[in-house]
Amino acid sequence: MSRMSVLLLGVLLVSLALPAEGRAQGASGPVTGLEALSPEERARALENLEHWKQLTPEQRQRIRENFDRWKQLSPEERERIRGNLQMFRKLPPEDRDRIRENFQRWQQLPPEERAQLRERQERWRQLQPEQKQRIRENLRRWQALPPDDRQRLREEFRGRRQRGEESGGGRGSRRSRP
Repeated sequence: MSRMSVLLLGVLLVSLALPAEGRAQGASGPVTGLEALSPEERARALENLEHWKQLTPEQRQRIRENFDRWKQLSPEERERIRGNLQMFRKLPPEDRDRIRENFQRWQQLPPEERAQLRERQERWRQLQPEQKQRIRENLRRWQALPPDDRQRLREEFRGRRQRGEESGGGRGSRRSRP
């Protein structure tokens, strides 16, 4: 969830927690019913309300839908998400930026590609630690190769696949797929 979404979710939560007569009435009406909040909470709620007013109707609808999904989560799922958010906030800014970029790329993938990636992730989870270690070592060796060598090997592999030959250099390293 983006920082803006978190802020706006806070506005929505505050507005839903207030009695109906304490909620803002329209974009220009005064906000009442915030007396029970501390001065800091009140300032943050009013700031969030200003952000809310600047959103398009589509953005507001998306936030409402996200909030509805949040309400349907079990307490355990909510707690797991809160824990992940706390860990995310503790990360260095460059790591958070990388995670945001990866998430945006994920959102842009077609559903079929997402499904394939989920399947691969599940297969990875089911591997034995020794198998994972061997894959990591092979990846490190691959990354250490000069770009020209990697390109040559890619082309060799494609050629073998097209001819239906086994890859792996005859070492029996080819794994069967479930």
